[in-house]
Amino acid sequence: MRIEISECIANDSDAHQWLDRILHKISDGWYLWDTSELDFSAFETTTWVQHRGTKGDDIRELLRKSIKRGAWGFGLHNRRVRVTNRPNYEDEFCPETAARFAEKPLCILVENQFSDGQFVKRIVDELCEPLSILWARPGDPIQIYGVGGGGQMPDVVKEKMEGKPYRPRLVAIADSDKTGPSADMNVVAQKLRATCEEHNVPYWILAKRASENYLPRTLLMAWKPNSLEHVRKVEAWSRLSEEQKDYYNLKNGLQVDNQNPLFRGMSQADHEALFNGFGRTREKVSECWKLKYGETSVEPKLRERSRGDLERGIDLICKEV
Repeated sequence: MRIEISECIANDSDAHQWLDRILHKISDGWYLWDTSELDFSAFETTTWVQHRGTKGDDIRELLRKSIKRGAWGFGLHNRRVRVTNRPNYEDEFCPETAARFAEKPLCILVENQFSDGQFVKRIVDELCEPLSILWARPGDPIQIYGVGGGGQMPDVVKEKMEGKPYRPRLVAIADSDKTGPSADMNVVAQKLRATCEEHNVPYWILAKRASENYLPRTLLMAWKPNSLEHVRKVEAWSRLSEEQKDYYNLKNGLQVDNQNPLFRGMSQADHEALFNGFGRTREKVSECWKLKYGETSVEPKLRERSRGDLERGIDLICKEV
C-alpha cells in the first residue's frame, strides 16, 4: 500500500501522534510513503518535521529514502491511501482513521487456516518473491484468517464490512468444489462470490476443485516416498489427464465421484488405487504444501499445474497490498 501524507496534515500538531504511528509501519516495511506529489522543501518546514527533535531527523531521513525509492516505481504496492484533514473520496482518511487502518494487516480469509493457509503461503513463496519478502516483515503485515468452515465465510465478510468508513484490506479465497470443467461451483462458493461482489471485496474462487488439485507430482511423491501403497496412488494419479487431475477429489477419492463421466475409461487397477483418495483425517494431503523437495524449488511444476490460475490469485492479493 502507498500512503500519501498531505502537507497541511503535517502542520497540524493534533495529527502528529497519528502520523508517527503510520510512519512506524512504513519503517517496518509494510507500506511505501508516496512522495510523487510532494514538495520536499516545503514538507521539510512542516511542524511534524521541524518541531520534533530527533524524531524530526528520523522523519526527514525516511522521507529522503521514500523519494529515492519512489523514483524506481512502487512495485507490488497498488492500493493508495491519502491522509488529509478533508477526506472526500474512497481511501482518503483523516489521520486517526488512517493510522488505525495502517496498523491492521492484510487479511486473507480462507476456510481452513492450516490447510488453505499452507497452500496460499507456499504459492506466494514459490511464485512471487516481492510478496513473500513483504509477508516476512516484522509484525505480520499479512495474516491468514481461517473460519473453520466455508459456510461461515460470507458472514465473516459482512461482519468485517459493516460499520466501516472504508473498505477493509481483505481478500477471500475459497475452493470451487467443481466436479468438472463445465460444472457449477458449490453453493457455498456461489454465496461467497455474491457477498464479496455486493460489498466490493476481492475474492478468488479456485478454478480447480480445491487447493490440493494444484499440487505437483514432486510434492505428492515426497509426502510418503517409502510407502508402496502411496507410490501406487501417485503413479495412478500421474496417468490421469490434466483435466481429471484438476477435478479429482484428492481427499475422498473416487468414492464420491464414482458416477462422474470425467473418470470413465480408467483401468481397473488405477480406479482401485485412487478410489479412497489420499486422505483427509489423521493424515491430510494438504500437508504436502509444507514439504521441501530437496534443495530445489517446485515453482516450474506449480506453474505447469496452474494454467494461470495461481498467478491470477497472487495478482489479486498484490492489488490489496
